[in-house]
Amino acid sequence: MARFAHVGEDVQVFEHALILAPETISIGDGSRIDDYCRLEGGEALEIGRNVHVSSFSSIIGGGRCLIGDMGDVAHGARVITGSDQPDAAMSTMSPAEWRHVELSTIVIDHLAFLASGAVMLPGTSLGVGAIAAAGSVVTQPIPAWEIWSGVPARPLRTRDRRALSARGVPVDELEARSLLLR
Repeated sequence: MARFAHVGEDVQVFEHALILAPETISIGDGSRIDDYCRLEGGEALEIGRNVHVSSFSSIIGGGRCLIGDMGDVAHGARVITGSDQPDAAMSTMSPAEWRHVELSTIVIDHLAFLASGAVMLPGTSLGVGAIAAAGSVVTQPIPAWEIWSGVPARPLRTRDRRALSARGVPVDELEARSLLLR
């Protein structure tokens, strides 16, 4: 684990996780990275506390990704932080001078959930407690405590933050520390 920029206490990175550019990846306390996921550090990948990155998910593209405390990237979800542009050669194996890659920052804020098979396109975000439903394609920022679904993802309903507070989740503290306020 010494190869990462930072690794907190009680972190699990399973043996068959594919990790690229680990020197740009920070993982917070109590987080877990499952087998068969792909993490590309790119410009930076900052994983908060108690985050789960599930099997067969990927964080790719070469840009920057911030995942807040107790955020989740579920089975088979995709986070794409950058993409090749159509005005140039689009193969990642093309010479650098032939390529035009636009990089972005993606934020999956505290308590946010990217469900199974959902995709976040470059420059998008999930606010505190937001959910992108299974199979959704996120093409724009999803506000805090909203649940969106579909292709492209559209508002479905809101999530009850009071229910989490009633369970002892420090919702007010996490909202005050939103990664989108950085």
